[in-house]
Amino acid sequence: MIHPRIDIRNQLAEHLRQNQTAQVFIGRAVPIFDQDLPAILVYTGNEQINRERWDTDGCGELIRELELNIEAVTIGNTDLDDKLDELAQSIESALDGWTMLNRKNAVLRFKNTYVDHSIDGNKIYGAVRLEYSLAYMTETHNND
Repeated sequence: MIHPRIDIRNQLAEHLRQNQTAQVFIGRAVPIFDQDLPAILVYTGNEQINRERWDTDGCGELIRELELNIEAVTIGNTDLDDKLDELAQSIESALDGWTMLNRKNAVLRFKNTYVDHSIDGNKIYGAVRLEYSLAYMTETHNND
């Protein structure tokens, strides 16, 4: 059985692949070249347990809140901000109302947007990272 975070990243990336013109990659440590741009990276961050089984009768579910990041990277000139905003809008639209196939109880919340740029010679690269939180449940079993 795979960890739920792997399943979440895979499902999210597959959903974005169906709804985006950019290439979608899973993970943040992916070598990306100019010919790959625009690109979207899907990766997870920290996860917090909001309620664990001992908060109930010892057999309850874990309620988890996962930091989920979708980062779009592109190259541009004076139009870089516009390109990043267009990518962000397309990602937001694709995730509006999205539900996971095997986790209908998961709740996706849009939290933050971060924008960054980098200059390499005569090229200007930009990135927009959309941060979501995903609250979902996993079963636990009383081992006593």
